[in-house]
Amino acid sequence: MTRLTRRGFLTTTAGAAGAGLTACATGTVTAPVYQGEVTFRHGVASGDPLTDRVILWTRVSPARDIGPVPVIWTVYSDARMRNVVASGSVMTSVDRDYTVKIDAAGLTPATEYFYQFTVQSSSGLITSLPGRTRTLADSGDETPVKFAVVSCSNYPFGYFNVYREIGKRNDLDAVIHLGDYIYEYGRDGYGGDVGEQLGRNHNPSTETISLKEYRERHAQYKSDEDLQAAH
Repeated sequence: MTRLTRRGFLTTTAGAAGAGLTACATGTVTAPVYQGEVTFRHGVASGDPLTDRVILWTRVSPARDIGPVPVIWTVYSDARMRNVVASGSVMTSVDRDYTVKIDAAGLTPATEYFYQFTVQSSSGLITSLPGRTRTLADSGDETPVKFAVVSCSNYPFGYFNVYREIGKRNDLDAVIHLGDYIYEYGRDGYGGDVGEQLGRNHNPSTETISLKEYRERHAQYKSDEDLQAAH
């Protein structure tokens, strides 16, 4: 029986979906011009690091669906984002809810990196927020690590100011979320009365059940600027 890893699944499904993934170790990557308007409303994220790679994520929001969107991803070794160490391009579409998930490889163990996504649209170059990430150390490395641990983040029940404070720190190796990252209640469920007072209630208004509903709920949480700062 063949063992399928998370990254193996990512590679297989990307190929099956015709994602058009290209990558190079260094240098400038180009992609077709997207003949429409697009924004990055949901920030960026990274995680699942190994010693030589890390998963990078974002989501693009086209003004209207006119077909797949070509997205360039770039990893830098410096905070000023001048020294490119890995880059590539990928096509995303409505089939994957316009999300992008990249296994950025060829990195150095126990090293801090910075990354960003871009789309060359008909109105110019559109860039995501920058992100900061870190690879794992080699086995046997006993350097201490520091985590932020969070849990129970119900969007209508209050503001995500703790995420904002986490985002201000530069001494953390990772953020560990124990759950629940999102809540499935409708507006008449737990926290709905507070959400009504704050003008911060759940979308969709009913309990999430279908894939479409989960995508809408997840996107709502990801639109929070404090949550984006923590990621």
